[in-house]
Amino acid sequence: MKLVEITKPELWDDFQNAQRFAQFTQAWKWGEFRRSCGLDVRRFALVDEAGAWLAAVQMEFRPKKFVGGYWFAPRGPVFSRHVGDDDKREIFQTLLENLKRQKMARALFWRFEPLAALGHPEGLMPLSMRRIFSANPASTMILDLTPSIAEISGKLKQKTRYNIRVAERGKVLVRLVEKTEDMDAFLDLMDETAKRDKFVQHDREYLRKLAENGIAAGTARLRLAVSAGKVLAANLEMLCEDTVTYLHGASSSRDRQLMAPYLLHWDAILQAKRDGYSYYDFWGINPLSKGAFAYKRSWEGITRFKEGWGGERLDLYGTWDLPLNLPLYRLIFYRLGWRS
Repeated sequence: MKLVEITKPELWDDFQNAQRFAQFTQAWKWGEFRRSCGLDVRRFALVDEAGAWLAAVQMEFRPKKFVGGYWFAPRGPVFSRHVGDDDKREIFQTLLENLKRQKMARALFWRFEPLAALGHPEGLMPLSMRRIFSANPASTMILDLTPSIAEISGKLKQKTRYNIRVAERGKVLVRLVEKTEDMDAFLDLMDETAKRDKFVQHDREYLRKLAENGIAAGTARLRLAVSAGKVLAANLEMLCEDTVTYLHGASSSRDRQLMAPYLLHWDAILQAKRDGYSYYDFWGINPLSKGAFAYKRSWEGITRFKEGWGGERLDLYGTWDLPLNLPLYRLIFYRLGWRS
């Protein structure tokens, strides 16, 4: 096996698009978007003797004062769907060993989120790696869009179906963003949601750039639920080969009895089905056990909401760091409490 740096988008996307549950964070266009945000981005493939790709990883360098920074592979590396679980451990470790030989920007650590189901294979992560709080969700719900609409509807929980009808009876309308003022309404709603639910969100200008660039490139949709001229809910969806991913959502504190988020998601699912996508990824839920490393009490409500759509749970390995300077890494994370 050998490591090859990939510089041609068609080669990269041919591999990424052939995998199930295509990850937008490992798509070429996502890397170019991150590069437009000022980050260095590099892409590598581990290939066998015949030149077949076994795994691929897109990494972005996040600079930090004093320590140089770190390389991060969001939801990566991605393994070929032809690679068996028993072989992933060796492939991942070989990938890491080869990456160490590359001339890359000085980093305190490398961060990975292998796209592999938890426990398959057991012991995928080398002992030298450190588990951290998830940068991207370690658990999600995946809704299979290949059955008929009637079959998809039949798997919804009764409360979910009821709330969709409540929104329809309340004359909630759903539309895609086409105007600048719609973008501002989305950003205002994101601010409102972050303040109400007490979470730290991305900078407004980053969200604006993410949405506008994605819509222009055909890799994103911004969907609004409106009643009486007021935006009640919004979804930002990422489009990548066979998968639509619900990345960001916001809802108003007013008229919550109209259940606008339910109709918003149902409309997104129906459009994804019509457009030929195979999966709708709800992006983040809690793990099953309240004692799990990644469990968040603040996610209990959103987890119940997402579980109502009849998808299948997917638990991944989560986020892991490979320290390149272990004493300094321990000092920064464990003594100083640094959160990257």
